[in-house]
Amino acid sequence: MSVMKHRFEAFGGILALEEPPMLVHVDRDFMLGLGHGPSPLWEQQAADLLSAPLEVHFSVTNACTLGCRHCYMDSGEGDAGELSAEAFRKAVDLLAGMGVFHMALGGGEALERPDFFELASYVRARGIVPNLTTNGLLMTREAAAKCRIFGQVNVSIDGVERFREAGRDPEALAEAVRGVDLLLEAGVNVGLNCVVVRQSFEQLPGVFAFAGERGLTDLEFLRLKPSGRGRLDYFARRLTPEQNREFYPLIRDLSLEYGVPAKIDCSFVPMFCWHRPDKALMEQFSVYGCEAGNVLLGVRSDGRFAGCSFLTGEESIFELPRLWSGSAQLSRLRSWTDRAPEPCRACAYLDICKGGCRAVAEFVAGDFSAPDPECPFADGAE
Repeated sequence: MSVMKHRFEAFGGILALEEPPMLVHVDRDFMLGLGHGPSPLWEQQAADLLSAPLEVHFSVTNACTLGCRHCYMDSGEGDAGELSAEAFRKAVDLLAGMGVFHMALGGGEALERPDFFELASYVRARGIVPNLTTNGLLMTREAAAKCRIFGQVNVSIDGVERFREAGRDPEALAEAVRGVDLLLEAGVNVGLNCVVVRQSFEQLPGVFAFAGERGLTDLEFLRLKPSGRGRLDYFARRLTPEQNREFYPLIRDLSLEYGVPAKIDCSFVPMFCWHRPDKALMEQFSVYGCEAGNVLLGVRSDGRFAGCSFLTGEESIFELPRLWSGSAQLSRLRSWTDRAPEPCRACAYLDICKGGCRAVAEFVAGDFSAPDPECPFADGAE
């Protein structure tokens, strides 16, 4: 186990390891013990705001031949002003200079960009670990071999039965499964991204069985977001209140049954908190709610960034060093807990959950600053 990279923070620093993959926050004394420091940042009072995001979700193209009903990027045609290879490399240089550890590359469908592997290689060369999310349709044996450059490749499969109910083209399932198998054959770490909707909720055991049979690294469950095409029939496809309450114990039990690690995106944390987990353990394992604009940043293929991929922003990634601590949008995200209304204000999990998903609050409640209206604590569940 060896340290791949480190970054100073006011509290001390962050250490990045790739085998096993983890980010470790340590204090100043620990950094000194490793031979790092002191840092000018240590002259500042420790603050909640990191010096840069830990991970950037970067769309390399908005082009995609599929028309998934819940696509949060509204992918299909390429963005006007899609970054050239030269501009993309410039953005990577900027992020590397800020100390970003990971870049999750996606789209659209990243493999539809002809120079994609050249771009991914540049990310790796600049000391950032690239990861890939793909629909798997364009995966070939040659492309799978090139995917060894990634820390992990996640293939989007939302169900292995009644694929149309999961929101994707049923004919694409066989190609996605083939993509998974080619990646495994090439020795790549493979996981699944699974968007959970009301109509596919009962299919989760089949997804776990599929992952267990193939020995996949993990399953990451994503909550449906009212972003992009996901807005169109959101109210008919979002999980019911009962499903939201059943979600955590269900995936916990299935994870144990099939021996497949399960991960949730930060928007599912309110549903997790409703089961009263131990707060100290959550902090120990870095299970937090919305980290948009602090831990995470989302960048469209034309270079515009927002706190996460489900929010919209008009600021340019090339201005990030100046805007990281000065963006009004990012400041509004980071200061939400200071302004939290009830029932969040009195909730024991406020500092961990952070009020749930801002994209859902804005779309469903009509107020960016409202508590997540689908949180079981907020919807009146007992």
